[in-house]
Amino acid sequence: MFYAWDITVSAATPEGTPVTQILKLTKGVITRLDVKFAPGCHRLVKVRVLRSEFQLVPLSRGEWVTGDGETVVTEPYYGLDTAPYELKFVGCAPQTVYNHVITVRVSMQPEEIAAPWKIISSFIEIIKRLMGI
Repeated sequence: MFYAWDITVSAATPEGTPVTQILKLTKGVITRLDVKFAPGCHRLVKVRVLRSEFQLVPLSRGEWVTGDGETVVTEPYYGLDTAPYELKFVGCAPQTVYNHVITVRVSMQPEEIAAPWKIISSFIEIIKRLMGI
């Protein structure tokens, strides 16, 4: 499953009242989360992505990810197994004079595919029971 959003962070958006947007997803495991900064952001647009109040991007709590003409790629392997299946984008740009569009992309897999070790573990348990171990 693949999701993408283009989110506008208005010029001079302060940290105290950032742009927020709920990113609706489905049940599964987030295997990749990208934040794309267009050229011209000059590292002045600041972004966070959270699940409830747990900060996923960047993992350093209270910090921001920035960029300029680049995509920040993360592979969080984070399971969304309880509703609501969503993330929260938070962005600000206190020192900018232009609006900037940030693209957020999320790749997800069903838990059965993203976590083959669970299937292998279950299979080993079945073999052990059959062998009386």
